[in-house]
Amino acid sequence: MKRDKSKMIIVTVLTAVWMGLFLSGCTAEKKDDPQEGEIILDSVSDTEGLADASPHSDTETDSEADVQTDPQAPAPVADETPPNENGQLMENNSQTALNPGNLYEQFLRNEASALAAESIPQEEYRSPILEKGGSYTFTELGETISAYFLDPEYTDKTSYTAAQYAYVNSPDSTGAQLLLVKFIGLNIYSQDDDSYAVIAIKEDNGQLYLTAEYECWARSETLAYSNGILNDYGSAGAGDHYSGISAFQSDGTFLSVCGTETLSGWWTSCINDAAYQEIFGENTEPGEFVVAIHTVGEDRYYQYDTEECTEEQKILCEAYVERCREEQDINWVSEEEVLNAVKARCDDLGIAYDIINQHPEILWNPVE
Repeated sequence: MKRDKSKMIIVTVLTAVWMGLFLSGCTAEKKDDPQEGEIILDSVSDTEGLADASPHSDTETDSEADVQTDPQAPAPVADETPPNENGQLMENNSQTALNPGNLYEQFLRNEASALAAESIPQEEYRSPILEKGGSYTFTELGETISAYFLDPEYTDKTSYTAAQYAYVNSPDSTGAQLLLVKFIGLNIYSQDDDSYAVIAIKEDNGQLYLTAEYECWARSETLAYSNGILNDYGSAGAGDHYSGISAFQSDGTFLSVCGTETLSGWWTSCINDAAYQEIFGENTEPGEFVVAIHTVGEDRYYQYDTEECTEEQKILCEAYVERCREEQDINWVSEEEVLNAVKARCDDLGIAYDIINQHPEILWNPVE
């Protein structure tokens, strides 16, 4: 399949943002393998309103790991900015603290508790961080997070290093305001790695609820923006990378808009290992062969790239692609098909398509 360089837009958003951020990282570890994904990244031209491939500025990256605030600055006050024509609050409203009487501030001062909502993640591969229906003050939440991640078998550390908070608005027409609380210094990947966990909190009829959770460490990262969009990044190895876009909902949960797993070289054998071994064997490399697996809602879309392969490698790669089509029932699609699927997914979530490409900086404030 020959690529249309003016169309590979989805991979620009999902792969290019991973490259820029994964090299800067949320931790001290830095990756030395920028070549993975470069084939797709280098071939893309900006089009269809997705020209902004970089998810944030360097300032934003730094703000995720280290908030720089002026200790002499006055305390933030409420912003009465009205909703815009789309029903969303203006950006600066999501970055300012509210009046002292607000429930969110009361929670940060240990004057109000929050209940773990039914939506709080319960993964099969690990025990839950929070007990559904459990009530937590800010202090109790921090103690629970610390006890969960800081294993006494591997560290003498018993508490997170610092806590920060920020406000975001859901990107749908409600523009619902959510509170995010970040606990930094959890040693998720290694000692003193500045990894962190973020808890989303939503007020509903005078009650606070803990509605969602995500983490950032050396091989997994989620960055939130003040418009409620999140960019997800991860790696399962040198030739297996993931990037995606999620969005907060008005109820404080977040759902995936789209995600891409990018496989390169030997890692493409994950699709059909038997066919791969027959075609390439143990001594033949597929070169710069790349397969992108896009997940949009419940559907999967497959693309491949052989542009940087040698002519000999291209013949083998095309044979492998055909075997995957026949034996795995994989339908290799165009960039336009993926783009249309993403737009339809945005419609289903009640989100304007253009919003997922906007990355307004989030302002993290220290919890005193």
